[in-house]
Amino acid sequence: MNETQNVSSAVDLARAFVETVQVGGDIRGLVTDDVEEVELPNRIFASGARRDLAAMRAGVEKGKTIFAEQRYRVFRAFGDTTQAVLEIEWTGVLAIPLGSLAKGATMRAACAFFFDVREGKIARVRHYDAFDPF
Repeated sequence: MNETQNVSSAVDLARAFVETVQVGGDIRGLVTDDVEEVELPNRIFASGARRDLAAMRAGVEKGKTIFAEQRYRVFRAFGDTTQAVLEIEWTGVLAIPLGSLAKGATMRAACAFFFDVREGKIARVRHYDAFDPF
């Protein structure tokens, strides 16, 4: 077994996940049926959130109605055979007004995503999102 190939596979899978979310695609083929997303408390979800596959897919769909465009810029990525970590700058251009922000405004967040991989798919994603003031 090639250790480098396994490390690359976990990181590549994590990158594929954020790229799929960025374009509003279907994450189903990248995650296990029992996947869990844990979003730590932030400006949007003060108490954080836990999501199963159905809620994660619904969130991707909802994001398409709120944002005209989303970008996930990966600054750093590393992993081992069962985990990957991505440091990301997220930006979202609003398709609708949100709070004090007008349609067309850009939201930003510095994010850290931690992925647990099982049998070639993402079994858990945990993320910290530090949003710029808005």
